[in-house]
Amino acid sequence: MSEVALFVHSTGIGPFMWTKLLADLPEGVQPLTPANRGYSLMDMLPRGTPISLADEVAHLKAQIPAGTTGVHLGGHSYGGLAALALAMDPAVPVRSIWLYEPVLFGSLKAELDADPASLPADAAEQVRALFGDPDALLNEETGGDDTWLERFVDYWNQPGMWASMPEKAKAMARMVGWKMFQEVRIVSQEPEAFGHYRLTVPTTLVYGEHTTPPAREMVRRLSEVNPDAEVVRLQGLGHMGLVGAPAAVSATLQTHWQRVAAAA
Repeated sequence: MSEVALFVHSTGIGPFMWTKLLADLPEGVQPLTPANRGYSLMDMLPRGTPISLADEVAHLKAQIPAGTTGVHLGGHSYGGLAALALAMDPAVPVRSIWLYEPVLFGSLKAELDADPASLPADAAEQVRALFGDPDALLNEETGGDDTWLERFVDYWNQPGMWASMPEKAKAMARMVGWKMFQEVRIVSQEPEAFGHYRLTVPTTLVYGEHTTPPAREMVRRLSEVNPDAEVVRLQGLGHMGLVGAPAAVSATLQTHWQRVAAAA
């Protein structure tokens, strides 16, 4: 048997986010942490280049070595959506899936449009604020520029986060700003309903106590269509807790591996 743990990074970060989390994998499972499209120096996306979720999934699938008999998928935020989409490919031998706050804003928006009372008020308010105004996060002319990056970074972290970042970190974000914008566009236009992502393998869904209301609701809705999934709420953490507190998050992954072994 040849198994891999393919973990997909989130918007604006990179494969390094998995270093501590995948340091202690089950015997026989090899880590696989590719860069998303547009994040490596040999694969930069010029401004204006279109890309789709299908393109991302094809890129990730191509990273799986020939002869692989099992794939354990993981992802954070946008990476969670990409991992879910890859899991739907019947040609991928998925053995388990672990996700930290996958973002499916398109699915959530569809529910809100169909029934304005379907979401708690705090989640509905944020979805409308983020995507109701086309100039907020979905304007192609400004997508990925400094104002856009500040809005995006501050939303997922805290107000003033972008301003406090070192210039080197800002410069790196600017390099991938267009791809970051494309990822936000992709998650906002995801056409599939939550019910599309029904899973038949051991599944763990993790979210932070202090995450955003929409992220909380997306995890809840995925758990509703996957009643056998293990849902873990991490006290004191937010959406970026995976980066800021890897030790706390790693404990959920170790429990996940134990569930996978028990199900084997």
